[in-house]
Amino acid sequence: MDFKIFIDILASLAAIVAIVSVLVGWYCSSRKPLKIVRVVVHKTQKDMTFILVTKNRQPYPVTTKRIDCYRRKIFEVQKKVGGEPEYSERLSSREALFMGRSEFEVPANANTDLRLKVTGAADIPNRLLFSVDSSHGYHEIWCDEISVLEVGRTEVYSVDYKDEYKSKVAAKVMYRWRIVQELARRCSRRLRRS
Repeated sequence: MDFKIFIDILASLAAIVAIVSVLVGWYCSSRKPLKIVRVVVHKTQKDMTFILVTKNRQPYPVTTKRIDCYRRKIFEVQKKVGGEPEYSERLSSREALFMGRSEFEVPANANTDLRLKVTGAADIPNRLLFSVDSSHGYHEIWCDEISVLEVGRTEVYSVDYKDEYKSKVAAKVMYRWRIVQELARRCSRRLRRS
């Protein structure tokens, strides 16, 4: 009797391992081969350089044929005369930061920096959408980690105080305390004037 229970437990564990391995394999194959981990934008007055830190998730190289960058996607609902309402999503050239044919090869299971130089300067949002046409098809990839570096721009200002803290909590507490102090100072000035 004990032997039968032991065999049943082993058979159940083998079935669970098989199911999990199939699910993991399906998940890995269904993901897009490329992921844009981070974007660094070097802005000057005349042009911008986009550095796309790109990760290849597949065990084989992927070649990009075209990379376009958009601020956002446009969602439309329209109804043609005599027809049914239609929903559509599209990428508009009005929302494009750059569009261009750029051939890059991203090695297997590797991170690569793709550099794209663009003429003109524009405001960069906190989130960018990349339309990538690659050797493995067309992909829309969002990137949330955007760093903008202004090259050649200097800002001069005077500082009343600047304190450094070793923890985020201490800095936030002091930040809130400074705001309360500043509000109290402004209120006392208004009361003195009136």
